Amino acid sequence: MVATRYRLKDLKLARRHIVKAAHRVADQEMLIRKLLRKGRPSGSAYALLSRLYDDQRRKLDRLKLIEAMVEVEAQSCMDVPRNPAPSAPPLAIVHSSGISLPDRQSATPCSAEDWRPYLV
Repeated sequence: MVATRYRLKDLKLARRHIVKAAHRVADQEMLIRKLLRKGRPSGSAYALLSRLYDDQRRKLDRLKLIEAMVEVEAQSCMDVPRNPAPSAPPLAIVHSSGISLPDRQSATPCSAEDWRPYLV
C-alpha cells in the first residue's frame, strides 16, 4: 500500500469537488422534473442521475478520508513541542575566515516550508 500524505490544499480541493458534484446532481434532478412535466421519456436522464449519485458518493468518501488524515496530521503536529529546550549549545558553521554564519531554525514537521510529496 502506498503511503499518502494529504495537506490542507487537498482538503479544500476535495470540498470544491463535492460542491460541483452536488450542483451537477441538482441540475440533473431539475432536468428530470422538466421532462416528467412535459411527458417525455426520461430513462437516459435517470441513468445519468444514477452515475452522478455514484460519483458524488465516491467524492464524499474521499473527502472523509482526507479530513481524517489531515486531522490526524494536525494532532501529531500538536504533540511536537515548538521550542524544545536545547541540551547543548547550538553549533555554528565557521569558515576559514573565522566568521560564523547565523544558525537556521530547523523546520518542524508541521511548518509550511517542509515539502512533503503526496499522491492523489
